[in-house]
Order: sequence, then C-alpha cells, then structure tokens
Amino acid sequence: MKAIKTLSIKQTGLALLLTGSMAAASWAAPAPSAYAANEGVFISNSSYFMLGKAALSSSSLQFSVLFHNGENESLDFNKYGVRVTDGSGHSYTANLSEKKSGMVAPGSEESFRFYANLPAGESADSLKVDIFRWNMNKANFMDDLGMLPVASVIGEGQLEAPEEIINLRTLDSTQSIDAALSFQLGQSVRVTENGKWYMYTQVSAKNLGNSSVKLPSNLAVRLVDASGMKYTSTVASGSDTTFLPGQKDTLTLKTLITKGVADSGLNLEYYYLNQTEEVSLGTLGMNSSLNTTTLGAEQSYAGQQDGENVVVKATSSQYSKQADGVHVQSVVTVSNNGDAVAAVPSFAGTYQFGDSGTSVSTTDSSERSGFLAPGETTTYYLNATLPVGVDPEAAQLVLWQKTSSGTGTGSTGTASGSGSTTSGSGTTSTGTGTGTVGSGTSTGSGSTTGSGVTTGQMPVAVFVLKGASEAKNGFTTAANYKLGDKLVFANTSVVNANLDVSLVELHEHENDDLGYKTAIAKFKITNNGTNTLALPELENALVDNKGNTYTGTRQSGVSTQITPGSSYVITYSYLLPNKTASDDQSFALNVYDNKTVSEGSVSAGTYKVAMQTEDEGDTISVYPFSLKIKDYSISWLYNNNYSYQLTLDMDITHEDQVIIDSSFSGIEFEMVDSLGRIVGTQSATLTGTAKLTSGVQKVVVSGLKNEQVDNGVVVNMYEVITTPNGTAKRLLKQFH
Repeated sequence: MKAIKTLSIKQTGLALLLTGSMAAASWAAPAPSAYAANEGVFISNSSYFMLGKAALSSSSLQFSVLFHNGENESLDFNKYGVRVTDGSGHSYTANLSEKKSGMVAPGSEESFRFYANLPAGESADSLKVDIFRWNMNKANFMDDLGMLPVASVIGEGQLEAPEEIINLRTLDSTQSIDAALSFQLGQSVRVTENGKWYMYTQVSAKNLGNSSVKLPSNLAVRLVDASGMKYTSTVASGSDTTFLPGQKDTLTLKTLITKGVADSGLNLEYYYLNQTEEVSLGTLGMNSSLNTTTLGAEQSYAGQQDGENVVVKATSSQYSKQADGVHVQSVVTVSNNGDAVAAVPSFAGTYQFGDSGTSVSTTDSSERSGFLAPGETTTYYLNATLPVGVDPEAAQLVLWQKTSSGTGTGSTGTASGSGSTTSGSGTTSTGTGTGTVGSGTSTGSGSTTGSGVTTGQMPVAVFVLKGASEAKNGFTTAANYKLGDKLVFANTSVVNANLDVSLVELHEHENDDLGYKTAIAKFKITNNGTNTLALPELENALVDNKGNTYTGTRQSGVSTQITPGSSYVITYSYLLPNKTASDDQSFALNVYDNKTVSEGSVSAGTYKVAMQTEDEGDTISVYPFSLKIKDYSISWLYNNNYSYQLTLDMDITHEDQVIIDSSFSGIEFEMVDSLGRIVGTQSATLTGTAKLTSGVQKVVVSGLKNEQVDNGVVVNMYEVITTPNGTAKRLLKQFH
C-alpha cells in the first residue's frame, strides 16, 4: 500500500469513490454528498475512513466512522482503532455503541457508531477523532494513521446529543471498564394527580457493555427549567431492571413540578453526589420530548415487545352542556398494527382542565378479549361530567395504562457479531421516591395488594380535545329504520355478535286519569350461534324531536338465557307526557350501554321510529299473535247478584314462532258503565292453561251492585304488561 495520508475530499472525487449504500437509521452515515467537504484518512488510493454524524453533550461525544473499502477483497475494521483527542493532547477511549460485524465487503462501506466520555467543558473545535492501526510491536500498540476534526461534521442542530451515555464505572468502581448505559428520551407528558402536577418522562436505557448491569443506587436524575429551578425525579417504572448486554428497556420517570413550569427550556439532568458535591453526568434537552396528541392522531407507547406495534387514537370527542355540567364522551381505539398477537392493555382515563390540577376520572369496563390479532382494533368509551363553565375543547384526556410491579411487558433483543450491541425493548417493575434513579420501592400513584404486588398507572398519551364537537340531538342524527329489520349496532359491547335484535312492535296508549301515556315496544332477539347465550339487558330510550329522552323499562320476570336457533321477545314500556293529537308521533330509538362506563352512556345507534296506529278493522295485532274478532255481544245476568257477560267469537293465530313465557303480556277486559265508572275487570292470557282460544268464549264480570247495572256498559279490551313501574296497558278494542 502507499503511504498513509490525510486529504480533503472534493465533491467530484467523492462521487467516484462512494459506491455503497448506508443503513437508514438515526445514526447511520448520511448520503455521500454530505461528505463533500469532510476530511478522510486514507489507507490506500481507494480505501479510507471518514466521520459521519457527531453530537456533543456535556459529558460525551457520539459519532460515527465510515469505513470505505475500495479494494477487491474484504477489509476487517477490527484491525483498526479509534480514540478521541482534545486540544491539550489528552486522549479518551472511544467505545462502539452497536454490535455488528467488522468485515467490510469489496466496493462497499460500513458505518460504525462510537461514543467517548469526556470531561465537562470540551468544545467541538478542540476535538479530533484519531484513527490508528493495531501494532503489537509498538510500545503503545498502535500506528497513528490520521485525525479527523469533529467540528467538520457537527452542523446546526447537532450540538445537542440525542442520547446521554453514562459510564457506570464513574459511579461504581466495581463495575467493568466498558459498563455503560445509553439514555434516550421518549415522550414526556404533563399530567395532574390528586391536585398536583407531574411530568412523566419515558427514557429508553440501553446496555452498551458486555456484562449485565443494574441502575447504580447513586445515579440521580432531575428536571431543570430555563430559570435554573430543579425538580427531583423518581422512577415510576423500571428501577429494578437488569439490563442484559445489548438489551434496551424503558424507564418511566415521575417528577413533581409546579403548575407554572414552562415547557420550553426544560432539561433532564443526570448527576450523582460525590460526598457533598453534586457532579453532573450530562443533560438531555426535553423540547422534542414534550408531547400531546391531537384528536384523530395515532400514538404508540413505550414498552412493547419486539414485533408489536400497538397504537392508540382518540377518534372523536363529543360534549353537551347540561344543568349539572358539561357531559363529554371520547372514543379511543387501540389497534394492533404489528405482525404478532398483542395483549390488550388495561386502560383508564382522566379529563384534566385548568391550571389548578383538577381532573375527573373515567373508566370503560367493557368485556373484551385479552389479546388483539394483527390488524384488529378494540374501542374504549370514556365518559365524564366536567364542572359547569369548563371549556371542553381546552380540556385534555389522559389515557393511563394500569401497571403492577414485577410484570414487565418488554422483551430482550438479540446480539450478533462483535464490537458492540443491538437493542430490544420492554417495560419493568415499579420503582421509587428516594430521589435517586437506581433504588427505592413504589410510587405514590400506586397501591399494594395483599400479596405484595404494587399496582399503579402510567400515562400512555395525553389527547388535546381541541376540535371536540357538540353532541347533536339524537332525533336529528337517527338512521332510517323499518319495523322488523335487524338493528345494526356500532358498539359491540351492547349485544353478543351472534344475537340479532329487531324492533317488531311500537304502540302508544292514553292514560287520561294518570296524566301520561304509555308507549310499549317489543324487541325480538334471535340466537344465531351454537351456544346458549345470556339475554342482553338492551338499555334504550325514545327521543322526541325536541331532544327529550324517555327511558325504556324492561318487563319483569325475563328469562336470563336464550338457546341456539331460537327467538325471544322482550317488552319495554315508556312513560310519555300527554300530547294533543296533532303532536309529532315520530321518535328516535336510542340503544345504548350505560353499564361499562364510569358515567353517562355509550350509544350503539339511533333509529327513526314512529308509533303504530291502532287497527280499525276486526283484526288486532298483539305480537306474535293476531286476533280476528268475528262477533260479540254484551248481556247481563242475575243469580243472587248481577253479572255482565261478553260473548266473544274470534280466531287467534300465532304468527311468529318465538319464545314467550309467563311474564309475557296478558289481556284484560274492563267493564265501564255509562258514567265512566269501572264496574269490574276480568283477566285472560294468550299463553298457558287459561289462555284465550279460537272460537266462542265468554268473559263474565260478577258481583255488581244494583245501581251498577246499566244498559250503557262498554267493555275495553287491553294488552297489559307488568313492569317495575307498574302495569302498562294498551287499548286493543272497545265493545259497546
């Protein structure tokens, strides 16, 4: 080979020399044109070393070295070495911060990442990277090849290192020489708990050494704001982690802050106490770490296993201003965008608003599978009532993931080659409140179970609710619906997927003496599955054109299960105010879930419905029966007392083969005299041993007093339903 020389590479020559491709990573070598003015250390006319990116923090230099092989045979990077020197001639060891093979194929180049721990106060202008070849025959075991100035590759915005590398031997002399952890910031969120403001910061910590390590007990961390105020941080999750060589795990720091701390100018500082003196190990700027998420934007969270890509998104948020406060509902989806099955996190939420640290809790306890298949999504509905006067668009929704100590969800990466490490990811157990990173017990936001397991919660995302919409009247947004059609629900927590639900009847009856009407609805539920299923409670209400809501009351004594291949009818009644005949008889049927959310309800769908008019002919519909009146007569009898008798000839047809039980609606005959007085009643059923049948039958009301005998008697025929609110009646027919 020719003599070693250091040259300034011009752009024209570079285009001919750089022929390979570089890895697309945050610290991979940049595109060839970026080297136009950089210096190179040549080992031949066609092979050389160059600097790629470099970043300088208060305690370390991170840089990458490009090794270009222009020969016809592979070259071994392991035959060469790298160190950092300053303007005073001091040398500092450079350590590889990734594990990869040192072999560089002919006609290609490889980029190698390094870091060097430096004393405070070093500047980029005074630093150079010294390239040498190992030579066991020399006293210092090396042949110097040339130096590359660091300042030539540090551009605008690169003076702040993206990660902080801490040599653990500085904190603990028993550690090995190469024991080091690289800390890189994830997201930071400002949240309120118990009336106080906290900053939660996710930090990715990677073991750069060749031995397993834990966080040193004397390693401490704090937030420093732009004015120099310092806020001690504790580890909310991950303090007991053992970092295997090449393993990357996620730590979560929790810092109590004042409400007036500005987001700009914040730094995360690592330090330790040397007797009585605080020694800074380095800082990380937090400007890019502080994070909130807008409605509709996806947010990943730390601590996922390799191959997992689970994201959360607040798809929408609606509110309505009512007398008791601002009712708000946010819809959050959790999607598995990865290639592997992922566990479904256990989530809760809080709505935080104002500067006083005020928040309102909300949960969604819907039953859902514990895992998400690739491409699968599950939905959470988070409801709360904010105080009167709160602007919901200025509020924030904090999504919390419930945690417990000792139950990490991360995984370990794999290492290959030689010289440094690769990474994995994961989460770990709950850590402490002692002011140091490496030791402690549990955080203040958790609780301890009887088995000694500490439970708590970690913020996953903070959603800004700007753009939330005011909820519209359910009547105006209801979908068109035809009686008897299947009801399609948006919220699958309302009914099992194997159940079909349809509204088959909706009638209204006047109760003049009670001051209200009763509407009666019948729902047909069909089990299309192969297993016996629980009958849903099917919470629902009627909404009129003014937005007034009338809750449905389920019939008493309903069966709890429905067998495969069968249909069941459930009846609901609604108390409506008396209106004039000209009032609109159209409603929106709102089917909702109010069991699985902490407050309010989750609508599964609204459907346009209208009250059915009563049959004017001889055929009466009492689902699933039809009653055809062929003839009738009214008479009175005397046998020690007076009785009225209705002789009724009719045909009864069971139109739809559905299951009805003893609690199904019955028939009541009510006899009223010419003065409007009820002189007697008689009950009958359409099922059971005493049921009405086709043909002639007599309905007798006995025990009348002399003064109650009247030629102007009227017999009212009702369908009656027993509900928790009393008996609801629908007038079927009047006999004069």
